[in-house]
Amino acid sequence: MKKVPSMIIVLLLSMALTGCNMQNIFGGLMGSKEKTSSRSSQQEEKKIIAVALNQEDPNKDMFLLGIQEMAEKEEMEVKVLNREDQGNSQALKDAKVLILQEGEQSFLKEAQKGDIPILALNGLPSGVKAKGVILPDPDQVGRLMAQQVQGKVTEGQVVYLQGEAEDPIAQMNVAAFKQELGKNSKLTLHSITNPPESETIAIQSLMEHLQKNSGQVKAICAKNEKLISLAYELLKTMGLTDKIYLMGGEANPKSLHRIASGSQIADIDTAPYVQGANAFQWAQKLMDKQSVDITQSITGDQGEVAAKIIPVKTVTTENLALIQKSYTKAAEAQKELEKKKEESQAKGSGGQGNQKGGEKSSNGSGSGNSEEKGAESSSQGQESSSSGQSGGQGVMPEGVKKVTEKVHTEIIREYLDEKGNVLGTEKSANDQVRTVPPEMLLKEQQQQKQQGGQKEQEQGKQGNQGKQGEGASNEMKQGAGGS
Repeated sequence: MKKVPSMIIVLLLSMALTGCNMQNIFGGLMGSKEKTSSRSSQQEEKKIIAVALNQEDPNKDMFLLGIQEMAEKEEMEVKVLNREDQGNSQALKDAKVLILQEGEQSFLKEAQKGDIPILALNGLPSGVKAKGVILPDPDQVGRLMAQQVQGKVTEGQVVYLQGEAEDPIAQMNVAAFKQELGKNSKLTLHSITNPPESETIAIQSLMEHLQKNSGQVKAICAKNEKLISLAYELLKTMGLTDKIYLMGGEANPKSLHRIASGSQIADIDTAPYVQGANAFQWAQKLMDKQSVDITQSITGDQGEVAAKIIPVKTVTTENLALIQKSYTKAAEAQKELEKKKEESQAKGSGGQGNQKGGEKSSNGSGSGNSEEKGAESSSQGQESSSSGQSGGQGVMPEGVKKVTEKVHTEIIREYLDEKGNVLGTEKSANDQVRTVPPEMLLKEQQQQKQQGGQKEQEQGKQGNQGKQGEGASNEMKQGAGGS
């Protein structure tokens, strides 16, 4: 029994001499979990989605809004690349997926070299194999365009500006258009194509065709905004805007304005916001290495590509106001997102400035106090001026006999799958107009004026009390100094 304490003493002495401790011994036996977890957190990769859109596309803001709003919900980073960025060798650094609408061939080859999956948006890129494509239903687009023409024209020629001849989606559009138009044997179709990025060649061909077939062409349809807007300018030059109908295949703010003015009969809403949202969801699944339930495909110059087909709808004078509001709201939401981004960047740079400012204030606290007082006085001046402006807006003009209030309600509907993932988003709005008696508003304004006068009196009293208190404290200081 006496040997046990002596063995313990020997063990403790050996541990002291070798510099070991119990934590190291048991840590070696049990394993260090803290070190493993810290290493895994450091090795966690960034998840960045790169986005390259066509800067000339009139719906680029809608595409980007669908992507960015989904990214904001998932707290993921979106890196938007313009043409200048695409020339930078570091443009795709840390990017795990590229959502592409338009890009230089060298840029696309760089993405392929880096094994970055490409998701095409609103069309297939040439020269590279995309992992998938999100686009409006090409067959539905063609059918709906033909149906609108049939509602206006019963006989004669219809010209279809197809765009690029080798574009597989454009080929599907015109094939569906031709099939639907063929239901009326008195209508004939004349299709015009053009080389890549050479829409002016198609317009030149259109002008020659109109001159050779004077009075026979009853309607002109175009695949996209660039072609339809050029056709509209040509008709104005030739004085044919009242004789030939225009039908578009890509609704946007400009075409909606033409519909409102009667210069265009209808257009196709290709749901650019929904396309952008679906592109983000697909990109997210690729990054998380999740399976994607896509059953449709489209064949391009690089073979068969999986395709997410988005339903479309016709825009006419009947639903024009609702579509216009959705575009207006989208533009406002895009500005708000950009504002948030700028504010977050300003806060990041401002944090460094605050640290430097803190060092300066510690060296001279007197100047810091004077700056704070100046800031407080300026903020009070801003508040008083803003309150004065809001009060001025509430003044009722003379001679008012009736007052109406317009109430705008917006509903955002999300379509979810079994796991709660958002498959699509739909926005709708409702406007109500109600009449308010002018007498009621006059009473409210009088009450607001009375309340404002009372607040000013209270603030004046508080200000006088504060001045008196400052005077008394100064007298006390002077008395203390004299003693």
